[in-house]
Amino acid sequence: MRRSLLYTSIGLVAFLGFLITYLPASLVWAQFKDKTAEILPALRVLTIEGSLWHGQADLRVGDFTPSRVTWQLASHRLLAGGLPLQITATGSGHKLATLITLEPSSMVIEDLSGTLQPDYLNQLGARFGLSTSGAVTLENIQLGVNQTWLSTATGRLNWAGGQFIFPDPRGIGLVNLPPLRGHISLQEKAFSLDVTQQNNGLDAQLVSLLLKPDGWVTVAIKARLFKLAQLPWPSSDSLDDTALALEEKLF
Repeated sequence: MRRSLLYTSIGLVAFLGFLITYLPASLVWAQFKDKTAEILPALRVLTIEGSLWHGQADLRVGDFTPSRVTWQLASHRLLAGGLPLQITATGSGHKLATLITLEPSSMVIEDLSGTLQPDYLNQLGARFGLSTSGAVTLENIQLGVNQTWLSTATGRLNWAGGQFIFPDPRGIGLVNLPPLRGHISLQEKAFSLDVTQQNNGLDAQLVSLLLKPDGWVTVAIKARLFKLAQLPWPSSDSLDDTALALEEKLF
C-alpha cells in the first residue's frame, strides 16, 4: 500500500513537472484572458510564445509603447507555494525586473526595480499636460494584489531631477527641480505616493497622492513645492500646508 502510494505521488509530481515545462503559455492565457480583460481592460497581449516554464510575450497597455515581457519559473521558490516567476519587461524607454508569485486568488510582486526614461514617463503625463526631462528609478517595490484591490504596497521611486513642464493658465509652465524621492505605501486601502526632497537629512513633503479602490485619485501639492520651484503660491502659515488640491476619477 505504501509503495503504491509512493509510486502514485512520484507519477503525479512528474506529470505536474511535465505540464509546467511543456504546456504552451498560449493555452493557459486563453483560460484567463476574459477575466484579465475585466480587471485590466487597457491591457492587450499582442503575441505570446513559450511555456509556463519559460516564455515571452509582447504587451501593450493603452497607448503606451509595447513591452517585451519574458518569464522563467523560479524553481527555488516552488516550495513556498504558488507559481513564482522571474519576469523582465523591456522596451523603448523602460526596463523593469521583478519576481511575481501567482496564486488562485491573488498575486504578489516582489523586488520590482528598474528604470523609466523620460520618453516613457511622458506618455503617462501627456493626459495631464505634464512632461519631464529626468528618469525615474524604481527600488524594491512590493505589491500584493487580490481579486478586488491591493493588499500591500511598499517601495521607493527616485527622480533624477531636471525640467518639469506643466499646464499653466498663462500657457505652459516650466520649472527646474532637484532630485526627488517617492515613497509608496498603503493607507486605509488607498495607494499612497509621497513625493519628498532631502532637506537637512530629512524628507520634506512636496506632493501627496492617494489612489482609492473606487478609482478616485487625490493630489495635494504643498506650499514647499511652490517655493522650491520659485513660483508664487497662496500665503500660508507653513510650507507643509496644501497650496493646491486636485481630484479626478481615473477608472
